[in-house]
Amino acid sequence: MLISFFLFFTLFTGVGVASAFWRRKTVEDYLLASREVPSWLVGLSFGATISSGATFIGFAGLAYHSGIAAIYTVGGLMIGDYLGWMIARTKIRRITQEKNIHTYPSFVGKLGDKEFPKVTLVTAFLTIIFMGTYCAAQLVAGAKVGQALFGWDFEIFVVVGALVLLAYCWAGGIRASIWTDALQAVIILFSLMVLIYAGLGEIGGIGTMWAQLTAIDPKLTDPWQFKMLPVAVGWFFFGIGILGQPQLMVRHMVARSDQDIISARRIYMTWRVTVLALAVMSGLVARLLIPEADVFDPELSIPRLWEDLLPPVLVGLLIAGLFSATMSTADSLLLAASSAMTQHLIPKWRNSYFYAKIGTVIIITMVVAIAMVASKGVLSLVILAWGGMASSIVPLVVVQLLGGRPSEKHALIMMVSGFAVTVFWRYGLELHKELLDLVPGMITGFAVYFVGAALARVRKPAKA
Repeated sequence: MLISFFLFFTLFTGVGVASAFWRRKTVEDYLLASREVPSWLVGLSFGATISSGATFIGFAGLAYHSGIAAIYTVGGLMIGDYLGWMIARTKIRRITQEKNIHTYPSFVGKLGDKEFPKVTLVTAFLTIIFMGTYCAAQLVAGAKVGQALFGWDFEIFVVVGALVLLAYCWAGGIRASIWTDALQAVIILFSLMVLIYAGLGEIGGIGTMWAQLTAIDPKLTDPWQFKMLPVAVGWFFFGIGILGQPQLMVRHMVARSDQDIISARRIYMTWRVTVLALAVMSGLVARLLIPEADVFDPELSIPRLWEDLLPPVLVGLLIAGLFSATMSTADSLLLAASSAMTQHLIPKWRNSYFYAKIGTVIIITMVVAIAMVASKGVLSLVILAWGGMASSIVPLVVVQLLGGRPSEKHALIMMVSGFAVTVFWRYGLELHKELLDLVPGMITGFAVYFVGAALARVRKPAKA
């Protein structure tokens, strides 16, 4: 199994490094692949970037504990996700091309009729902090699997994973990320299908699985758990949160044409629904084949099932796919954070291809430090990072994409208010287990906009 893992992992890594042969030594190519990526690569890359570590590790753990009620999470997430795509449509690609924008923070600051440099700066700072945290979550996901299956030292794998990330990004920038993402999207789908087939064969089919889950705990097969409605609402907002994620929205910016964006959305949505459904199913299978115990981490249910059900050669392939999938997500996050630093926080480095790479080295060092400290709870790390970006950025982006035009001061108040409420909800009130903290945060951002817009309309007649 170990030999198979190393062979396949080397192959997957080589795909990213090979992209260097197609690179152009310009900042635009490093950050946007010269805006020439076809729809199928955009769609699959979007899917692998949003799904890899959290889908393999987090959603299976959620289904292991919650049973069929995990469908509330999937349903809410996908509705919000689809709405986010429909709000964005082709606007992000068109605006960034027309205004020659290279980063998502710059897009947020230039989305309206006027440029908002302070908004760009705040967005860049948040991108560095939260994308760095999100990237660390991917390293944690990979390290936990290596620790469970191969007995590897957690800290050593985090460092090795970081070096692989650096190799990807140094070689081909965003193009390397997109190429490896597409391959990982296929591997993710294939591995989950194989796992479910083998698991159901071991159990005796879906009917037997359902009966055994009911016998363990009737709640595992009860879809009418109204306590899960707040979960669905939370993940609905989580889905809309794609509009606040630079590592995802850059996929809109690299597409060749508006039609490619439309095709990419269809490819992505089909892939995403299938993968999430299979991930939930894998958690249910794991609940039967791996008895619940205090020493078992449910976030490791998928790799544990691979080891129990499949031949070593195939396990090596799938584990390599999992590692590479977390890496391909992480390198997108790494590039988002490093581009925010080099393009906005250090203006002298803005037009330098060399310093764009140096920025990547600086950010990966920060990421390793975060991963070493926050070594537990992959899904919680993802939610924290995602929520921070969504609550501060999404209301402003949605409002402006739909035609609203707040002033820069108004925009900054929206961002700060949304973020502050998210933090207070989680750390002050500690209510994030009842309702995801990004929900009140995003609602606050929208509320601040409408209140400010109403006050502005009241003041105008008074001046007249």
